[in-house]
Amino acid sequence: MKNNEKPKLKDVAELAGVSIGSASRALSTPHLVKTATLEKVVAAVRKLGYVRDGAARALASRRTYSIGAIFPTFNNPVFAEAVQALQQRLNALGYHLIISAHEYDQERELVNVRNMIERGIEGLLLVGTEHSPAVYDTLDASQCPFILMWSLDGAHTHHCVGFSNEEGGRMVAKHLLDLGHKDIAMISGVVAYNERAQYRLKGVTEALREAGIELAAHQIIQQPFTLEGGRAGLRMAMELTPQPTAVVCSTDVTCIGAIAEARLLGLRVPTELSITGFDDIDFAAVSVPALTTVSVPSTDIGISSANNIVAMIEGRPIAKRERVQIDLIVRQSTAPVKT
Repeated sequence: MKNNEKPKLKDVAELAGVSIGSASRALSTPHLVKTATLEKVVAAVRKLGYVRDGAARALASRRTYSIGAIFPTFNNPVFAEAVQALQQRLNALGYHLIISAHEYDQERELVNVRNMIERGIEGLLLVGTEHSPAVYDTLDASQCPFILMWSLDGAHTHHCVGFSNEEGGRMVAKHLLDLGHKDIAMISGVVAYNERAQYRLKGVTEALREAGIELAAHQIIQQPFTLEGGRAGLRMAMELTPQPTAVVCSTDVTCIGAIAEARLLGLRVPTELSITGFDDIDFAAVSVPALTTVSVPSTDIGISSANNIVAMIEGRPIAKRERVQIDLIVRQSTAPVKT
């Protein structure tokens, strides 16, 4: 190789003392290569400063080894955890991750789907089961394999990895009922085009109804999944008559905002007001008070989704619905109703 030439794969192979095929496999599917071979190739790559020509590789193999993932937002830490797990697992499987967010905008989601397909992704991961017909039509027309993450709720026939949001809502409601709470309000996310919010609300309302408590429309406060949404929702909840003794929040982020607002209003949590979250983000355990919440294994969702989408791409069978375990984590933000 001349000094002014870009290093080529054959140069890497020669320096590593392996065949060009072995060098290519080490770079494309490192998990399928012997450790000793991989170490030699990696050392040669570093010494030569070799960078693969992705466009040429894609043209030659008709493969891009890229997976797209479209999230509702990156502002929620629970999604960030899933992205980290997805990226690490896909890298181990020889694929790379391309991500985007639509901020709960259906039109934006459709644009993101089309953009990713145009850029040659081999598979797509979407959050939730409720998407516009145009999204599904685009995926079907392109024959792009896809998996729905985070939710098993709703009637559909697509592959999905997730849990029952309705079950999580029921867990929270039953916990508050066991503590003697009857005057309950819910700071829900905006339920339009969001089955996660819809089914968490459904789980809460149905569990309360079965206990003889009707959650009226004015006790359901729709707010964005943000700290300010939690603050605004808590202010609205405390204007209700009778005042609630417990408030259910659809996410931990809104729950933390609600607790901060309760503190400003002079309300002691949980002595005077119990507040619950959903997701069990890292901040939930160190919040003051620590949050009672539903633990969502976002890392497991990311890993399983990565495994399943690669299996689909490579023609291996997968389960239609893969369930991950959720649990109620009881901490200091809830207490028996004050009598």
